[in-house]
Amino acid sequence: MRYLGFLFILLMGMACGQRNTAEDQGIASEGSGVRDSVDTYFSKLTALKQFNGVVLAYQGDEVILHQAYNLQGDTSSTLVTTESQFDIHSVSKLMTHYLLVQLESEGNLSMDQTLDAFIDEFPQGDQITLQMLLDHRSGLPRELTHLEGEEIDLTPTEIIALAKKEPLLFEPGSDAQYSNVGYELLYEIVAQIYGKPFAQCVVDELFVPLHMDHSGVHFYTQDSQITHLAKNHVLKDSKLVKVPNISRDEFRTARLFSTTSDLKKFLDAVSQEPFASALQHQGIIQKDGGSRGIRAQVYRDLNHDFGFVLLANYDEMPFFQAVEDLAKMMKSEPVNYPEEINRKAIEVAESVLENYVGAYTFPDFDGLVLEVAIQDGGLVVLQDGEIIATLQAESPTVFFEDPKSRESFEFVKNEAGSYDARMGWKGIVVGGARKRVE
Repeated sequence: MRYLGFLFILLMGMACGQRNTAEDQGIASEGSGVRDSVDTYFSKLTALKQFNGVVLAYQGDEVILHQAYNLQGDTSSTLVTTESQFDIHSVSKLMTHYLLVQLESEGNLSMDQTLDAFIDEFPQGDQITLQMLLDHRSGLPRELTHLEGEEIDLTPTEIIALAKKEPLLFEPGSDAQYSNVGYELLYEIVAQIYGKPFAQCVVDELFVPLHMDHSGVHFYTQDSQITHLAKNHVLKDSKLVKVPNISRDEFRTARLFSTTSDLKKFLDAVSQEPFASALQHQGIIQKDGGSRGIRAQVYRDLNHDFGFVLLANYDEMPFFQAVEDLAKMMKSEPVNYPEEINRKAIEVAESVLENYVGAYTFPDFDGLVLEVAIQDGGLVVLQDGEIIATLQAESPTVFFEDPKSRESFEFVKNEAGSYDARMGWKGIVVGGARKRVE
């Protein structure tokens, strides 16, 4: 679907679309070696022109696979090796949590402390705890809404001043909304305690002690450490196109980059106390990150004692499906190997389609509103009155635009008896709530 540029921001979600049965294609199963299964999976994904990147997977103390997969030859700008450095974007949030746990263990702060202990005159700062900021439960919006200009030009001081002007979306602690603004406050708190820019804190308090010698930060540090930076790529008019690694609509406070080997060192560190207990959820420590032309994932399963790092400099991959499948393969669970998609359309009665007509708000896309309407007996999606997608039905509730793509526009019945939407885009799925008609 042809959405606006800001949709390149990576979000957590689930993958939608057609999956064939094991009889229809090869599967990775318990009978095949884990290394062979993982290598076959990403080789097939690369052959389908859906992956360009590096995978590092390990069990216990043993690295079972560390491999670069390339779509094109050695002279291409897409070329990566196991030594390549990738921008990791929101993986920096997990590193921020690590630093805060370290500071708490040293007695420098408490996660129960409120924001007003660190930042003066912040509205409702006496109600917002550090833990709420970590958990995206502060009520702050995803991005700044009162900004004139571009995020990349803002200093940390300017970001804090603008954040103070943001009305809370809900009372602190009463709900959740992913917030980059909230983490900018945490970056400032870490910087304040250490007495140096947040980026330098990451270098001095994390990269250096963990011997992450090939990791660095683009801004605010004494040495950038850039030696083999992977170039970001997108698909445009069926061609791979290089795009800038630094986007001007993102803050520069935490523009970190790393390698698969260095990120394994980080995962080894967070697997130890006091970090493991603080960072894990049901035995899993993980974080994804990405932006236009780049994807990153770190994953550690404490219960099954395995981990992996997945980095890609091409964003057409079915990202979350690949992460889910990789975790299953590491546990010797069967998954379907990637194969070419060829979805079939069916006819759906207009009386059924009428249930889906209306406007849907997507909070994780900065409150993006998309309208669904009927045209020529089928559904279309409009943004600001302009048609951006013409949908075909795969089932009475699941629709697609490109029969070669796994991504869907799905309608799910809600508690009110109406329908909400799930929209897939570049391997990401986000939810949209049906707007009530006044």
